[in-house]
Amino acid sequence: MSGDVPMTIDLSRVAIIARKEFADHLTDRTFLLMLVLFGILTVLALEQGLAGYTRAMEWYVTVLERTAHSVSSEASLLTSSPNLPSVLWIFLSVGNTLLIFGPVLAIAVGFDLISGERSTRSLRTLLSRPVYRDEVITGKAVGGTAVLVLASVVPYLLALGAVLVAGLTITPYDAMIVALCWGAGVLYLLAYFGVAVAFSAFSEDGGRALAWAMAIFILFSTIVPAVAEDTARSAAGPIPEWPPDDAPPDEIQRYLEERSSYYATYNGVRNTILTLSPNGNYETLIQMLADLHHGGDTAGGAVAELPGLDEVLGRFWQNIVGLIAFPTIFLAVAYVRFMRIDLR
Repeated sequence: MSGDVPMTIDLSRVAIIARKEFADHLTDRTFLLMLVLFGILTVLALEQGLAGYTRAMEWYVTVLERTAHSVSSEASLLTSSPNLPSVLWIFLSVGNTLLIFGPVLAIAVGFDLISGERSTRSLRTLLSRPVYRDEVITGKAVGGTAVLVLASVVPYLLALGAVLVAGLTITPYDAMIVALCWGAGVLYLLAYFGVAVAFSAFSEDGGRALAWAMAIFILFSTIVPAVAEDTARSAAGPIPEWPPDDAPPDEIQRYLEERSSYYATYNGVRNTILTLSPNGNYETLIQMLADLHHGGDTAGGAVAELPGLDEVLGRFWQNIVGLIAFPTIFLAVAYVRFMRIDLR
């Protein structure tokens, strides 16, 4: 039965396999150790985020006091329009931790998903029972995904606890941005989970799968960003030189136009290349989410109109598509390979 392909998948058998996979990971010492390390890094990041928020709030209050007591119009101009610090800074510090450590956690969940059972020959025993191959790979993928979703929720719960203990207020808009940040983090983890599962399907043992998955992580976390920087600089050309102090207005205007054109080309080429990388897409999303609150504050703390959910998603839909496509491709490759594995 295991060699035939059924017309439909029995979801009850998929659920059984997924629950077993989920339970196996939660009792695995290696995974639990990495989860503890992830929690420690999250706590350290939250401590820095809270300290940064406190310093920013103190500076915000100082600037407002200077503005209120300023008698000079020039001094008032220099100290006007301060940006109100946002609790998003604290939550987004979790996103920065996930950027560095998240792929390692995802690879740890997926690198022996198939190769580990092949090396112990437990996969052959499993497939000898009344269960189809596509049910096995689907159940294992669902179980691994559930583990990563749980792992991604933990740091945000820690952040929520830190914010509530500090007596800070979370607005509905902040909650929406945090939810988007968490969703991007889940997709980011699934990207490297898909990579690990794919190499697990092609490797005879977990060691090779782990090595190849880590190589892909290094490729997209270091090499691709470096290539993006070099290519963007080459495409944009030399940086326009600042005009002399006695330059006429038309020369200054020409400099501003050249500078704007330079950065438009540079950012366009760089961002296009980075859309091929899960790290680039996720980092862009986090940065854009972190910058959203700047447009919502005006001088004196008055709140301007904030972009809605549709506008927020419209700003980085390409990055979201990239994060979705990456794990989809690798998991599809893993599925096809698993269906054709020769277990003799």
